[in-house]
Amino acid sequence: MANNLEVGIQFWPWYDLPTLMEHARMAVGRFQYDQVWMCDEFQYEDTLTVLTAMAKSLDVSLGTMVTFPWRNPLELAQRFSTIAKILAPGRHIAAGIGAGGAVQELVIAEKTNPISVVEETVRLLTGLFKSESVPLADFPELARRFRYNEATSARLYFPSKSPVPVVLAAGGIKTTRLAARIADGVILTQIHPRTSTTAMTTGLFDGAFADLEAGKKERLEPSFKTIYNLHLSVSADGNRARQWAKRNTSYGLASYLAMYPKWLEMAGLDMERTAHVREAYLQGLGVEEAAARVTDEMLEQAGFIIAGTPDECLRKIEAVLSYLLRYRFDQLVVGVPLGPDVPEAVGLIASEILPQLLRWLEKGRSQ
Repeated sequence: MANNLEVGIQFWPWYDLPTLMEHARMAVGRFQYDQVWMCDEFQYEDTLTVLTAMAKSLDVSLGTMVTFPWRNPLELAQRFSTIAKILAPGRHIAAGIGAGGAVQELVIAEKTNPISVVEETVRLLTGLFKSESVPLADFPELARRFRYNEATSARLYFPSKSPVPVVLAAGGIKTTRLAARIADGVILTQIHPRTSTTAMTTGLFDGAFADLEAGKKERLEPSFKTIYNLHLSVSADGNRARQWAKRNTSYGLASYLAMYPKWLEMAGLDMERTAHVREAYLQGLGVEEAAARVTDEMLEQAGFIIAGTPDECLRKIEAVLSYLLRYRFDQLVVGVPLGPDVPEAVGLIASEILPQLLRWLEKGRSQ
């Protein structure tokens, strides 16, 4: 773990813009977060517009955790670069990219973006953010998808003077190695069967870091940021927090059943019940129905969300500290859903969870 561990917080656009701004202001007012991250989903509030509003009113770095290559990278580049100019001095915005998942499948007839599309997106964004003139013929997958003119090049005519790092959300073998090879950093999320809290007990988590090291051997740039997204659902009412956590657990189960069934089986999950959760998304029934199909046992077995009262959450967090220390993460992000009552959760995280967590980590570093 780096001596100065950064701490971030993540929000989901399941609330309207005024509410999201209220949540973010409350969070940075209660704890000195280094970065505020926003998920990106279709049908909810536009994440980059929300981040623009935050850039104008909050003294904090920002980022997407994550957006995806169904959005045109040329458009993403200009929007990130423009937002970067609004930020307070010394702050930056990170372009967090992922392959997509179950929530997008509600409206996109494609299970996930191919690794080739993800790679081209990272390379194109990186080149544009460096103020390079980028030949579009070098990006055939994106050219077909967005009808680029491959006879020309693209560039940002008004690039940001501050850097816009591109970080890749990873978990699978290919994306993990790709992140280490070409991105500015990697996001490892608890909502993934290979980097969940359950994966820490099965050896899968160690395998993810072995792939990171393998990818770094092909890396040209020395700097690289490692981010862990720890997902919480906390409330004074522990049962209510656990029920709320089933929403994001359903998203994770539905996303990864088709890709990594063996890893889900290693966690002890029943494949038939997991398929029943995924069907809720595929049939357009939405997150409420999908969450209702997640049992208490599935919530614990998946290990995607740490849920309960502050004391219950801390007991579970303590069990993962050795992994946070062993792999020397640069930033720890307190991730969605946070809790059934976000203002309550923001307060509990700031007053009861993060102070104890940081004390434990400091003690662990000194031993």
